[in-house]
Amino acid sequence: MTDPIELLQKYIDEANHITFFGGAGVSTESGLPDYRSDTGAYTELEKQKLDPRRVMSKRYLVNSPEKFFNQSSKDKKRIKPEPNAAHFYLAQLENKPKDVRIITQNVDRLHQVAGSKLVVELHGNNRHFHCMECGREYKPKEIQKDEQNIPRCPIDNGIIRADVVLFGENIKPEVLQRAKELIASSDLLIIAGTSLTVHPAKNLIHYFKGKRVIVINKTPLKIDFPVDLVIKEAVGETFKQLSI
Repeated sequence: MTDPIELLQKYIDEANHITFFGGAGVSTESGLPDYRSDTGAYTELEKQKLDPRRVMSKRYLVNSPEKFFNQSSKDKKRIKPEPNAAHFYLAQLENKPKDVRIITQNVDRLHQVAGSKLVVELHGNNRHFHCMECGREYKPKEIQKDEQNIPRCPIDNGIIRADVVLFGENIKPEVLQRAKELIASSDLLIIAGTSLTVHPAKNLIHYFKGKRVIVINKTPLKIDFPVDLVIKEAVGETFKQLSI
């Protein structure tokens, strides 16, 4: 029986155009929580008898900003996440050279920090901010908060929010289209660290027409098309065993 890591290495070596489709499980080894595991962000909110789709929505942000921002600050660990072995491997793979495309559901920008050049952020990122009233853009260090811990624009007192896609908002059409094009033109698709339960992201993988599909995830995924290799391990630990 062929070793799964050896087979993964073989498929990567043979491929020229690789799309890595990743979710929260890619960054858990960087100290960031996932969403739907036993200790995930959604699960923790549900333990508090809160509906994640409600308290992580744009409507909740607008109508109850003090609760939105204080809930977020309470739940987040005071850590500065760093890229892990998966992020670094994918970035270094471009130097082989390989045409490596990253499509991520994460908002942490760890792929860019590691050095990846082509990253499509389906749900935006938490490093860019703007005022919801005037549209002025702010860097994290420029943000000022009021006595209720709400980020406010000093010009018009509008709420400053991160450029992330919340519940009740749609992924930008141009971002979705770019992701479709990259997947459709790849010969290897690696699906990693995602439950594939969120629309429309879960449907993107159906645009793949290439040769091989690999899944790296601790829990089984329901995918209605052929998968060539399944590795039920942590994403970073898996990539740590590969060579460039």
